[in-house]
Amino acid sequence: MRRPSFRLACGRNIGGIRGLLPETFDRADRIALVADPAAAKSPVLKKLLGPELAAKTSRFPLPAGREKTLAAVTALCSALFKAGFSRQSVIIAAGGGSVTDAAGFAAAVYMRGINWISVPTTFLGQIDAGIGGKTAVDFLGTKNIIGSFHQPALTVCDTAFLSTLKPSVRRAAAGELIKYALIAPGDLRLSIMRSFDGAMAGRPDDLLACVRACAEYKAKICAADEREETGLRETLNFGHTAGHAFEVLSRGRLPHGEAVLWGLRYALEVSEKMKVLDNTPGAWKVTGMIEPLPLPAACRRENDFLRLVRADKKRGGRDNRFLLLRSPGDVEPADNIPEKVLLAALEEI
Repeated sequence: MRRPSFRLACGRNIGGIRGLLPETFDRADRIALVADPAAAKSPVLKKLLGPELAAKTSRFPLPAGREKTLAAVTALCSALFKAGFSRQSVIIAAGGGSVTDAAGFAAAVYMRGINWISVPTTFLGQIDAGIGGKTAVDFLGTKNIIGSFHQPALTVCDTAFLSTLKPSVRRAAAGELIKYALIAPGDLRLSIMRSFDGAMAGRPDDLLACVRACAEYKAKICAADEREETGLRETLNFGHTAGHAFEVLSRGRLPHGEAVLWGLRYALEVSEKMKVLDNTPGAWKVTGMIEPLPLPAACRRENDFLRLVRADKKRGGRDNRFLLLRSPGDVEPADNIPEKVLLAALEEI
């Protein structure tokens, strides 16, 4: 199978996706739709598929709440095999980040890799989680520890999916939005800050502005450093080392975006304590755009927090590895930060 080039479509009411990738669909012998319940019932997804693709598409559910597990991926691969899917088949993954992660990973390992289409349907998925070809599942209580880089043939971010989202679901994307405002060039930071309040309120134009700005920026970074070999893509992980630890320790009380927001606050505290942060008010102004919910008590357990930080997949052979902020738009890695600094930052936030 020829490795597809990275393609991204962002807009509102995009219409049929077959016309965006005709050569892939013309070659496909079978098409699988892996969608969460909300996406599966959405008229937006029906419009994206169109009658021709819908007639050729078989639906394969993932277990609700357990999408990002090896068991779910194994069950999906088993169902694909029994249904006669081949290397010429295509998976369409529609839903939040858990669905695109798990279905994308299944596409990466089934018959050593088949084409897949990423259709993120949440705000968080469209600005970050559903873009870039990182596919993974959680394992032994650690986030994204088993996975693969497997670029989708096409990523479709249709903001019409966002019209019916509850405010809490939009708010779950706040952490990733603020992350981009901290790490990206000034024009993207200003665009996010201009549209942030409107996006949180669900205004269509502001949602589209944020999705387009973040998705195009991430696509550009991922195209230049798909497998995190140059350090460029690593900047997208700012706030995630601690954020993933908080997410695991919260046992589901912190959604991913909320955990990332706490991870950003933690990374800024470490940056200040390591005398890296340029003491500019800009960084604190950006993270102050939204106040996080209280940090659950379970997230403050020092030994468990340090254990998860040490288990983070980005640390390599080091004791720990964090991304620190010098100033907005300027991120640098730091290795083997003393535990006393990490614990002091935890106590501070």
